[in-house]
Amino acid sequence: MLEQPDEPKAGAPDWMVTFADLMSLLLTFFVLLLSFANMEVVKFKSAVGSIQNALGLKSVFELSDTPSGKEILEHENENEGSGEAEVQQQIVDELERILQQAGLEGSGTAKVGKRGVVLQLQGDLLFASGEAAISSKALPVLDALSAYVASQSRFVDIIGHTDDVPIATAVYPSNWELSAARAGQAVRYLSEKGVKPFRMRAIGQAHTVPVSENSTLEGRANNRRVEFVFVADVETPESANLEELSQSADSSDGAAKQ
Repeated sequence: MLEQPDEPKAGAPDWMVTFADLMSLLLTFFVLLLSFANMEVVKFKSAVGSIQNALGLKSVFELSDTPSGKEILEHENENEGSGEAEVQQQIVDELERILQQAGLEGSGTAKVGKRGVVLQLQGDLLFASGEAAISSKALPVLDALSAYVASQSRFVDIIGHTDDVPIATAVYPSNWELSAARAGQAVRYLSEKGVKPFRMRAIGQAHTVPVSENSTLEGRANNRRVEFVFVADVETPESANLEELSQSADSSDGAAKQ
């Protein structure tokens, strides 16, 4: 009777453990050699440039020396990182200049917020109490602001805020309708002055985002405000489609008038 062969051991054979240790040591050895080696930068640039040309990936930026880990590489996108901070500061400076020329330094502030640059105007400057019609004393600053916004490529969110005093009229049943109407009036005015409509949004937040306590007259006055938020300079597919629709609508109107 033939003897049954022995059952093979479970798992990898014994020699595999030694082989794996050897491969790990070799890998570590070659990594150390590479880290200690001096790369010939000229040959490296030439080789990378040839590959980029062959693949059609040649960059307008020159390839710098091999990073040593001690230097910060410049980011190619000027609207991010430190470049974005500089752009935002330029917007703040321009908005402060607009306020100063209109003599309204005490009625508005410009600062950098979480979503972008925020121009905050007191609601009493723009609107009468309980109303959404733009006051005549606010027209100079809105005219200058509309010209500046029209010259920019950034999107602007116009946000209306109120205090927590309830309002209940036939036109505005609550502060929600009042804040949204005020933001809408500001958007409409800037649109009539040449700002592209697709670059603006009217938002009403009522009394939900106060900047001061509503327990005092001064605090409630601070909460009644309109904010112009210059958000990031990023064009989304939706905005591009809206721009195309806007341009086609303008051309259709021109053809109809002819």
